[in-house]
Amino acid sequence: MQLKQYTDRELLGLLQAGDHHAFSELYRRYWDKLFYIAAKKLQENEEAESIVQDVFVDLWQRREQLNIETLEGYLVVAVKYRMINYLAKQDRAKHYRQHLAQQVSLTDSYTEEWISFEDLREWLKKMVSGLPEKCRMAYQLREEGYSQKEIAEHMQISEKTVETHITRALKTIRTSISQLFSFLVSLLL
Repeated sequence: MQLKQYTDRELLGLLQAGDHHAFSELYRRYWDKLFYIAAKKLQENEEAESIVQDVFVDLWQRREQLNIETLEGYLVVAVKYRMINYLAKQDRAKHYRQHLAQQVSLTDSYTEEWISFEDLREWLKKMVSGLPEKCRMAYQLREEGYSQKEIAEHMQISEKTVETHITRALKTIRTSISQLFSFLVSLLL
């Protein structure tokens, strides 16, 4: 029997056993629909593709732990959840950029030219890359929208340890940002 003739439930059973062909069939079966849902809402094909790809990667990585009643429903909800996280992150970034623009407009033109959002973003990336490995990993997974429970499962550590790593990462980042802004204010005086 060809995999195309299998039901979702049968394919899910094969997937949980690690069958790559079953995964490929599910991917072929649902890719277009999930991409359409994401692309229609986001209006960004590249990001929609990335979100759908992430959902399938997550499906494969968590295949043994999954307890899914309806696969299609699960995949659609997973895509919608990731879209919500992406849009929320975009909204936070937009508000941050607007706030930063208001702050920068209060300074002289030299400072406006010197500070850019991209510089701050690069600085933050460097700051995050300098974190201890477990802190960095927990922080990055949190930024990608994973819950503490999901991060704990992914990293194979307790939720309390995840919370500790994220708290340390945020504290380090806040302290560094505070120092950076203190330095920038001193330049203005």
